[in-house]
Formats: sequence, structure tokens, C-alpha cells
Amino acid sequence: MNTTETETNITGNNTAGNITNDSSPAIAWFSLKAGKICLGKKPVAEAYSALKGLGVTHVATVQTGEEQAPNIRDSALENGLEWLWVPFSHPSSQSPTDDVHLHHYLHELSKMLSEGASIYLHCDGSQHRCSLLFYALCHYVGIPSNSAYNALHSFGRNAANNLSRSELSWAAELGHSAPHI
Repeated sequence: MNTTETETNITGNNTAGNITNDSSPAIAWFSLKAGKICLGKKPVAEAYSALKGLGVTHVATVQTGEEQAPNIRDSALENGLEWLWVPFSHPSSQSPTDDVHLHHYLHELSKMLSEGASIYLHCDGSQHRCSLLFYALCHYVGIPSNSAYNALHSFGRNAANNLSRSELSWAAELGHSAPHI
């Protein structure tokens, strides 16, 4: 189930589709297992306390070290949020070894959701990688493709419409092939 709440400035810009001010629509949560997850863009420095106030317990960063993931970690931890790093650049740059690491991250996200976490899953401004990871996570927990695609659409049209069929197929296979530890 998808619900919304009120949100303050998280991304620091006013691009259409961003959640950026006090009167904007809220975080779009998707309930999964005992927890809930939302997709977002890279938070600005002052956003972490707002995220915590909105019920976020975990920030999951789908970025590489070159994209300042350690700075996001530091800001999240300073504000009492748990942090998970998913260093992932794009499916076309992956090797089979990298899929093993992504399988581990799917397991970690699933475990956190089983424990009732409220996860803010983000990458950069495009939401491309976090959308792919969310789609893979849906498959990992047994949600069929059509329902996973509808769930992805619940985060806005760009979350799903900007993904190619080959990327969606890759993410679905990633989720299906990940072992349940």
C-alpha cells in the first residue's frame, strides 16, 4: 500500500516531480514486509533531520564513492539514521561478481524491511539506479513483474518510464537469482 505524508525540502531544487517544500505532496511510501520504503533523490545537507521527522529510520545510498557517498553516510549517522551503502553505477557496467554484491544488498534491504525499517532509498537526481534496485527488491521478495512495475509507478511516472525493458529484465533477473540467505 502506498501512502503519503508531509515533507520539507529534501533535494534542494525545484525540478518538476521533486518533493521540495512544506506544501508539496509527501513522501510516497510503499509498504513491504513489516516496513516501508520510498524512492528519493540525493538529500541536501539540511534534509536529514526532516527525513527523520517523517519517520525515515534508514537511508540507503545507491551511489559510488566518487558521488560522495561517505558524506551522505556522515550526515545520516549524525542525525540518528542508519545507513546502508549500495555502491552501484549501472547494470551495463556490472560483472557477474558485482551481481553477488547486489544480491547481498537485496538481502540486507529485505531484512531491514522485515524488521520494520522505513527506508529512504536514493541515488542521484535521476532516481534511475534506486528505481532499478527497488524493482529487483520487489522480485526478490516475490512480487510479480506487473505488480512490481505498478509499485514502481506509485513513486511517479519517471521512476518507471525512464527504465528500458532490458534494464527492467536485468533487475527482475537480479531479484529472482538472489539467494535467500
